[in-house]
Amino acid sequence: MKNKITALIPARKGSIRVQNKNIRILNGHPIISYSIQTAINSALFDSIIVASNSNEICAIAKYYGATQVIKRNDTDSLSTSTDIEWLRNLHLAGYLTTDLFAILRPTSPLRSIRLMQDCINNFLNSTADSLRTISKVKEHPGKMWRVKSENAILPYLPQPQGLPASHAMQYQSLEELYIQTSVFEVAKTSVIKEFDSREGKNILGFVTSGFDSHAVDVEEDFDYLTYLVNKNPELLPVITKLPWSMGHE
Repeated sequence: MKNKITALIPARKGSIRVQNKNIRILNGHPIISYSIQTAINSALFDSIIVASNSNEICAIAKYYGATQVIKRNDTDSLSTSTDIEWLRNLHLAGYLTTDLFAILRPTSPLRSIRLMQDCINNFLNSTADSLRTISKVKEHPGKMWRVKSENAILPYLPQPQGLPASHAMQYQSLEELYIQTSVFEVAKTSVIKEFDSREGKNILGFVTSGFDSHAVDVEEDFDYLTYLVNKNPELLPVITKLPWSMGHE
């Protein structure tokens, strides 16, 4: 029997680093619309839920075809709130009834359907509690420093005795490390209750690169995304609806 999966698109209002990042206009449409459209086009999900603390974002999500729009509590939508808070609330309220859930953050509109398919297939062929996308670090912690008093600095990582300091080594000589990305996650719904977490204990990584790794975390990321889309509009899913801004301002 096919595993049923709920797509969750969290879209909190109040981002500090990139203001209004979930509804920034990209190629005529709010950025969140592309994650909704990709989820629809993929046919991988039994429902597509957008969870937001913003009435405007909820209205936009409904317009662009989300199966269900849930108004999040202000208490689980703070700048310091963790994912498990809104996930737990959705689960307790009975909105998560499928065996699996996937998180598609609006700030990665270039994620491909193929990426989601591969992630889900890898996860289903494992015994893991969850799977998340990762990519190779560009800035290695072996070359990071802590600033102490009077601008004195100390290596962030402990330095082994008798070996070259990590900050003096070439990048290729350092341990291969990966950073989590916000592009795609899939997990068993049971981890929410069993572990009170979004990922459980046994976590798989799926290495991504190129467009599938892009996420808007700072202003420069959005500028680069705009540049990419202007040069290659086919990177985004086609949206046939009129732009939200026409008649909804």
